[in-house]
Amino acid sequence: MSKIGPKVAQGSSFTARVVACSLLYLAVYAVVSWADLFTTKLALQQPNTVEGNVYAVGDDGYSASKAWTITAFGALFILPFLVFGLAAARRVSERWLQHPIRSFGKFYINPFSRKVIDRSPLHMLSFVLAFPLLRLLAAGNNWMISETGTGPLGWLVGQLSNATNPTLGFWLVLGPLFYLLAFACSPLAVFMLRKFGAGTSEVQLTPELGQ
Repeated sequence: MSKIGPKVAQGSSFTARVVACSLLYLAVYAVVSWADLFTTKLALQQPNTVEGNVYAVGDDGYSASKAWTITAFGALFILPFLVFGLAAARRVSERWLQHPIRSFGKFYINPFSRKVIDRSPLHMLSFVLAFPLLRLLAAGNNWMISETGTGPLGWLVGQLSNATNPTLGFWLVLGPLFYLLAFACSPLAVFMLRKFGAGTSEVQLTPELGQ
């Protein structure tokens, strides 16, 4: 019992830290989401302004209920990736902790595969951190529209939507931007992973680590 006790206590402490981090993330996510949706209403008061997010638009135009529903489902979708990233922190290779942006160089589909588990928690956490930042940028764009009648993201989405279609125009702007923000957030992801034990394990899980 004396050998098991410390492990149980350590496991309980780790779980408590993951829960606390998750709750903090949800709080930040809620605040920036509210800022995004609140400033959307302000921006839409400008003449000839339409909502660029095609998923928040109904037959009568912008739908706040749709926007909040998407926000809620977004939180439910993102949270497991946050937990996965933190729980698998010790499995991230020191090589990628030192070069987080370079770690995005290999394309893969399944982040839970053993072949990429040496980097996928870092990627998942980077994307998780990028999402609130993306919504904060959207809120800033909305505020600019409400004050000046135009914003850089809205203008670009509009131009590409006119050239293609609203759905494609939306993703051509938000998709690459989301990836760039994930790259920018990767050093912060590394910091968090180290706080949760990354870099302390000497076990190398895949042969790729030595390449």
